[in-house]
Amino acid sequence: MNEPIKGKELKSVLLKTLLRFNEFCIKNNIKYTIAYGTALGAIRHKGFIPWDDDIDVIMMRPEYEKFEKAWKQYILNSTDRYKLWPEMDEENYFMAFCAKFFDTETVLYEHFSKGKVVEYGVYIDIFILDHIPVEKNEQRKLFMDVRFYWKWIQHFQRHFKKWNKFVRKYHLPLPNLDMMARLLMKCKDKYNKQCTSLVSLTQDYQKKIDFNKSIYEYDWFKEFIEVEFENNKLPIIKAYDDMLKQTYGDYMKLPPKEQQIGHNVEAYWK
Repeated sequence: MNEPIKGKELKSVLLKTLLRFNEFCIKNNIKYTIAYGTALGAIRHKGFIPWDDDIDVIMMRPEYEKFEKAWKQYILNSTDRYKLWPEMDEENYFMAFCAKFFDTETVLYEHFSKGKVVEYGVYIDIFILDHIPVEKNEQRKLFMDVRFYWKWIQHFQRHFKKWNKFVRKYHLPLPNLDMMARLLMKCKDKYNKQCTSLVSLTQDYQKKIDFNKSIYEYDWFKEFIEVEFENNKLPIIKAYDDMLKQTYGDYMKLPPKEQQIGHNVEAYWK
């Protein structure tokens, strides 16, 4: 096993991955915003949160679809050390939750409960927002429907690979991964044409407490400014203060020491 990538070196690899993503978005006129801990780090620390070890960005659905299409077209005729796991790609272990953009010259192991380990590369998370209804009961129904199909997608993707191939091969009208993916995207797209005043990462809904932390005003994602991040300029929504307050409350205040922890990952050079 090669030497592990840790600390400042890991942050350097993360930053280069983000800058490659940013470069591609600029070239193809694609809008996105840094988000969550990355946005918080930019505003509070002008870069990474000292104990953080990942990168988050947010895109509206049309911008993400533009990005995915442009990257797939680009990679057909080019070689690149970076790889995209599209949001709805079966290869993506996080299918239907987020897309991943990662460095293929690294190996990253992400550890989950019950001993599950996922292998890919040092990455950035791409979260995609869809329009949602304004009325609370309609929101809840949408979130529950998304959650239902998302759970089935995980089930078919991780445990029924041979079954999915069999159904595809013989074009059978039976439940499989593709059917659940279509039904999920139908849910996610339901309010996009209506262009409602609210948008959300719909699968962020937590059933036990009946709450989704990622519900935002659509207008927030219409205006962007640049912010300093590790001596680079990156896009962030002009309404970043509203977004960060909603997620973190008093976001300029440091959390207690016991909460200053990163993610359960280990990374190596190939």
